[in-house]
Amino acid sequence: MSHERQAQWTHRLERLHALRERLTAANHYDRAYKAYLTIQHVYDRWADEMFGLHT
Repeated sequence: MSHERQAQWTHRLERLHALRERLTAANHYDRAYKAYLTIQHVYDRWADEMFGLHT
């Protein structure tokens, strides 16, 4: 994976984690949980691209 692509993934995940933290702090737990599920999906996509896994 190129350095540029790795930076894109890192930036995307950092933004999603920050969003989840803000939602949790604001007591929007349902939306924070949806953000958590999105983060898990992004990690799955990252692993697929990184390791060529197709599940």
